[in-house]
Amino acid sequence: MNSIARDLRVVQLYEVVRSAHLERAAAVEPRPVILYRRNRYDFDPSLVEASNAQRRGLWRSIVYALSTDVDIVEVNEPLSGESSLPSVLFIAAARFRAALRRRPRPLAVSYAIENFDPDVLLRNLPPKARIRHRLRHLATPILWRSLDRIVYGTAGARAVYGKVFGETVRRPVSTLIEALPAPAGGTDAARDPIILFLGDLSERKGFLDVVAAWPGVRSAVPHARLLIVGRGAGSEEAAALAASDEMVTTVIDPPRAHIAQLLGEAKVLALPSRRRPLWREQVGLPIVEGLAAGCLVVTTTETGIADWLSCHGHWVIPEPEASAALGAALIEAVGSSRDPADVRSDLPRVDGRQAAHEWMHRVGDPTGIG
Repeated sequence: MNSIARDLRVVQLYEVVRSAHLERAAAVEPRPVILYRRNRYDFDPSLVEASNAQRRGLWRSIVYALSTDVDIVEVNEPLSGESSLPSVLFIAAARFRAALRRRPRPLAVSYAIENFDPDVLLRNLPPKARIRHRLRHLATPILWRSLDRIVYGTAGARAVYGKVFGETVRRPVSTLIEALPAPAGGTDAARDPIILFLGDLSERKGFLDVVAAWPGVRSAVPHARLLIVGRGAGSEEAAALAASDEMVTTVIDPPRAHIAQLLGEAKVLALPSRRRPLWREQVGLPIVEGLAAGCLVVTTTETGIADWLSCHGHWVIPEPEASAALGAALIEAVGSSRDPADVRSDLPRVDGRQAAHEWMHRVGDPTGIG
């Protein structure tokens, strides 16, 4: 039998938790217990109870592992570094308790979307930060050997992990499940020419490139509208643009329900992420949410699902050419005849993250792990 037993106790460890994590946890069975240390700016406290989320530091988390029977531990992906040692200690504590109580050894699983080559990151760090980075990662090889299963959400993540860990003595069983959403509800009717920028109003997310490209788009498609939704360093610039142009609307830090409504109205989701010395876009939650809502996507080659987007009628710009090529891509996308039904028809029936959850947590696996 390859299924998830409903009476399993699952614990998910997060260094930093966000609303999307809580929403996902509340929608699966058995419902996991989330232990986290910090929360992102988009954290919605109203979701805490429904998702069994608890804020705990390192030692309180270990106390939890020593005092509670745990069947599956899902940890932050190993290359995140900062959470490696806490994850190793939690897994060890959970397995120690299981051995004392003669219970089955808890499984350790992980979901990975990191696609930034650590060697490149290390070269870009200043000397002192390089030392701190190496210290944070001292426990990473131990965590890797502690894992039983890992799901890669992108082919880029699988390639990076293969390069870092190679043919280690003990490797977790792995699979690739693209980080694609299932279609969300909403109308399939053709939409008005609305371009939506959603998320962190920052240079690395391509916000300034969208602002720079907008006058050209406005000139070529006079009835197009630009909708800027999010928060961040560019909030004042977004507000100023909206004040000077009646075809631009800015919504700062709206609730999740409002974001879903706006996604359902937009024709194009723009997230032209840019490479930075210490950062690379992994997937981009706005892209995932935009696809689910039936939006066409304009992005760069930085996202981990760039190949899939290119093969399914979206606009993927080579990152070094983003500034020059973004305007033309937005004009093409906003003028496309594709409707939301067409976009949604390319998506998997089961959300990729949910499929990964089911694969990681299944019991009775033929490999003998479960």
